[in-house]
Amino acid sequence: MHIVIVGAGEIGFYLAERLAVEDHDIVIVEKNPGRAEEVAERLDVQVVVGSGSHPDVLKDARIDRAEFVAAVTQVDEINLLASLIAAGHDVETTVVRLQNPAFRGLAAEQLRTRVAANLVIDPDADTADEILELVHATGTDEVYKMGDDLVVLGAVVRENATLANRSLADIGTSAGNTWDFLFGAITRSGKTVIPRGDQMLLPGDHVRVLCREDYKKQMLERLGVPGARARRVMILGGGAIGSRLASRLQAEGTEVVLVERDPRRASELAAQLQRVVVIRGDVTDTELLAEEAIGRMDAVVAATGEDASNVLACGFAAEEGASFTVAVLHRLALLPLVSRFGIDAALSPRTASANAVLRHIRGNTSTVATFLESDAEVDEIEVSPGSTADGAVVAELNVPKDVLLGAVTRPDGPSEIVRGRTVLKAGDHVVLFARPQSLANARSLFTEQT
Repeated sequence: MHIVIVGAGEIGFYLAERLAVEDHDIVIVEKNPGRAEEVAERLDVQVVVGSGSHPDVLKDARIDRAEFVAAVTQVDEINLLASLIAAGHDVETTVVRLQNPAFRGLAAEQLRTRVAANLVIDPDADTADEILELVHATGTDEVYKMGDDLVVLGAVVRENATLANRSLADIGTSAGNTWDFLFGAITRSGKTVIPRGDQMLLPGDHVRVLCREDYKKQMLERLGVPGARARRVMILGGGAIGSRLASRLQAEGTEVVLVERDPRRASELAAQLQRVVVIRGDVTDTELLAEEAIGRMDAVVAATGEDASNVLACGFAAEEGASFTVAVLHRLALLPLVSRFGIDAALSPRTASANAVLRHIRGNTSTVATFLESDAEVDEIEVSPGSTADGAVVAELNVPKDVLLGAVTRPDGPSEIVRGRTVLKAGDHVVLFARPQSLANARSLFTEQT
């Protein structure tokens, strides 16, 4: 597939990095020559220097051959024009990043129709929604819903976990005939593996476990993770992420304190968020944070546009005794500081929005979840009629080594964790864990052979 990505920022680069291992023909369009050179050195893709709003630049990117265009610069107008040009070349699928509410509202509906965007993404809104899931289950650092009644949880195994120091085979045997969970990926000392039965689960391991939604609380308890919903939350930064999160939490009845540096923005938020305590101040002012009882919060979320401030503020919150801390990061060079500062979770707008884009590129994939610190991912794929998996017993499928089938959702029934004897059929949705290099072969099992 020929794919054109307009913008080599955090989202565009991440998309290209993920797709480059899937044997696509990728061209990145980037206006900044220095950034373009950096991308060309780091990724095996073609880079065209210029603005994605210029027809000649997109012509150089061979947009006339493109099947997919993702316009993900930080300038909405450039993204809209790129999509309009793509429509003129009959590009099959176009994704547009729009952050300005004026372009996302009803008043701009006709404009969005004219540019023929198949998907509109807003990284800040997507990130706020992901943070909300973490605040609902403190102690987790990833929560992704799969289908109607499945969820993937990311968390660190605690010392007091009842599942610690046991093999996965032993854990599975103790579950008996009914399995409500499956460990899909384990990260230890920076190395991630798709585990098998002889894998030991140790304190300090970061796990990604698939379970039924109604088993989530029990699963977290067995990992030694609190998993409680935060009732008192402090949000540092009143930008697009912080304000959206505050609005959602306010509607749920959560007690929210929001700290915003800009006086005008603070006044606007105080008027908009009637049940939120808005404090004007700097998020790095430790005296102010201590005065506002940051240490007694159930959760502290640092969502300013300044990564260093987010890390420092969350580090201070953790030191003061805050139960759960979340930092928003745009520059992943700071990611190693997260655990060093005692921060519980870090999120980036790049994964939140890239997941939606990847789902559109991959056709019969309903959901995609990728992660900051691992190349493993989770995909929900539909079994096509006539595919290898249609009518197959799981144990007899030639599943690639770095792929683990996790669960199956039937069109006419509840989800179930996959066992060797599970029989798949057309219309089923299969949730699987995979490494990028094995994903194409895994997907071919579920796609009709032509």
